[in-house]
Parts: sequence; structure tokens; C-alpha cells
Amino acid sequence: MTMHGDVLLVILILIFGCAAFLFGVIYAICQFVAWIARGLFGIFIPRRSAAASDSPTHGRQGRICPREGCGKVEYRNARFCSQCGRPLI
Repeated sequence: MTMHGDVLLVILILIFGCAAFLFGVIYAICQFVAWIARGLFGIFIPRRSAAASDSPTHGRQGRICPREGCGKVEYRNARFCSQCGRPLI
């Protein structure tokens, strides 16, 4: 005599396992397609990086903090000094 609870439990584990595997496969395929699409878009539409636009080597002049004790040079486009918080000139 077999127990119906054991058979039901095995069937539920198989159903949930197959569903998890199927969702995992679909997720992996979608990630692969997105990776290919990002690569193709990157070839035709290159992105500007924030680090490249804020670096001082691209012809940008640094702004000096006017506070006597600070004098920190800010190369980024900022309104306030990152060290003391005083407004930049």
C-alpha cells in the first residue's frame, strides 16, 4: 500500500523544480539577448562616461576655493568646495 501524500509531494517538487528551471533558462536567454543588444548599441551609439567629462585633462580649468585655510582645487563642475563647503567663485 502506497501513501498518497508521498506521491503528491514528489509531484509538487517536480512541478516546482521544472518551473524554476524553465524560468532560469528564460532569464538566462533574456540576459544574453540584452548583452548582445548593449554591445550592438555600444558600437553605434557610444556612451559618454562621467569620469571622462569631469577630468582636468579635457581642457577644463580648476576652480580654487576662496577660503584662506582651504584653497582646494575643484576640477568638477561644482558650486561648493568639497572640503570646506564654501561657495566657489
